[in-house]
Amino acid sequence: MTFNKLSVLFYLIFLFNPFAAFSQSIETIANSRAVTMGGSLAFNDNLEFLTDSISNYYCLSGSYNTKFFGVVDVPVSFAYTNNTLTKNFALPFNRFSLNPSYKEYTLYAGFNSMNFSKFTMSGHDYFGGGFAYSGDVWTVETFFGRLRKAVQPDSLATDVGYARLGGGLKIGYKSEKYNISANVIKIKDRKKSVNFDDFPDQFVFPKDNIASSIAIETQLFGNLTVSGEYAVSSVQETGQSTAESQKSKSVVYQAVEASLAYSFENSSIGVSYDRLPPDYETLGGYYFSEDEEQISMNLATTIAEKYQLSGDFGYRHDNVDNQQVTTNKSFAYSLNLSANPIERLSVGAGINNDQSYVNLKDNLEQLTMMSDFEDLDTNEYSRLNLTTNLNVNYTMKESEILSNSFYSSFSYNTTSDKQRYDTTSANSRIYNLNFGTNTVFKIPKISVGFNVGLSQTDSYSQCYKMLTLTGSLSKNFENGISLSGAYTYAGTKSDTLQSAVTNVRTSASYALFKKHNLGLTFCYIHNPMSKALKNRYTLSVNYSYGFTIIGDKKKGGNE
Repeated sequence: MTFNKLSVLFYLIFLFNPFAAFSQSIETIANSRAVTMGGSLAFNDNLEFLTDSISNYYCLSGSYNTKFFGVVDVPVSFAYTNNTLTKNFALPFNRFSLNPSYKEYTLYAGFNSMNFSKFTMSGHDYFGGGFAYSGDVWTVETFFGRLRKAVQPDSLATDVGYARLGGGLKIGYKSEKYNISANVIKIKDRKKSVNFDDFPDQFVFPKDNIASSIAIETQLFGNLTVSGEYAVSSVQETGQSTAESQKSKSVVYQAVEASLAYSFENSSIGVSYDRLPPDYETLGGYYFSEDEEQISMNLATTIAEKYQLSGDFGYRHDNVDNQQVTTNKSFAYSLNLSANPIERLSVGAGINNDQSYVNLKDNLEQLTMMSDFEDLDTNEYSRLNLTTNLNVNYTMKESEILSNSFYSSFSYNTTSDKQRYDTTSANSRIYNLNFGTNTVFKIPKISVGFNVGLSQTDSYSQCYKMLTLTGSLSKNFENGISLSGAYTYAGTKSDTLQSAVTNVRTSASYALFKKHNLGLTFCYIHNPMSKALKNRYTLSVNYSYGFTIIGDKKKGGNE
């Protein structure tokens, strides 16, 4: 099919679509080309030198969008790396997606994610297809695909699991007074996708899950709003580990949340109720808080246009289904304050003991990362049980030639580890303190920064302390060249070791014609704690290109 025939085809589809043709703005069509095309490409290559080896890995990513008559979008995106570590991941790094859209309609193909409800399909990645319609009154979302690829057992026993397929549907209705939605998902493991004959001790049972929920929000009168959601998830495990033994288990979970909120002037107040049973599970999500019932009151207000205060206070307990010998009861709270007491000063503080899951990396791990290619599988989470933070930012001087600011932050967290198929109780307490300055000389375009960091982690096995000192310098030139450098020293101490790690990073970038960007980065890490990786050198080359094949009519045509 030639280019002109393709343009005519899309024009006819648009013209005779009974749902859209006459509602579409004629002005938009008149001022747009029949077809516009453009996108971007990015390439990153890393060459790593170790004591006795050299490795090279790269990443190629890009996006491309075709627009018809200014109203039909067909975006395509992809990412690919030759890093062989990704081949055994349940969620691969190499991916692509094609998501054409027309007015309220969107199609999904390739790798995407959908968020039906936190109790059913909660942002889980999948490879397959989907559809979404978002109208003024009705909304529809659906998907079908592979949520997880099979990972065969081996001597390392890393993330072994079946290929997992599933699909779902969500329908919503909106009016001036009501917002109602219902969804259902069906997800199942393929039993024959994994062979455990050579590793019977790594056998895991396949799962079959169906989950659904219904949510409603309505405004009773004035500024009084009521909302709630009820969910049911049924998970079945059936399989045969050996010729002599067989296991079958089916569990049905029920979860509910409801809230009542009233707003007035610059304030709001509300009451909420949440109930999540022990070991709540749906295959459409990664991690959930569990075995908890809570009722709380929340409030938010603004005082004198400078102080914003919000809080949540309530009572919670575990042992929701009375399956344990004891019941833990606690006062649940969350309090946050942000303020701008004077023109150049901003302060933020918060404390809460709400449980949440985060992908938490310690300071040493972040310091010794050579590039973004490391730790590609980010499915290991820690559960935060208590979080406290304080942030202060103060601009000491602001003029046409100089900007100087000071910042400081403190955080305290208590955590327990959470892995994909295993939960442990390695409780830890983490303290972090950072402070530093940033100075920008605007006329010569030079930036200077200095940072001091203090960190301490107390766990059941040892106490780990770390001091970091970082200095950075960057310079931007008028011809599009940018240079930067940073040096970091980290002194570490624990009950069993004491060491110092240094990190030196320099980079240069060049922008040409506002379309081409070329970057070069050199990184050196000296880590005496690791014999195999005592000295690590990495040279990275980055290139990105933004292109327009056929530009918009208003921009003067092709570029």
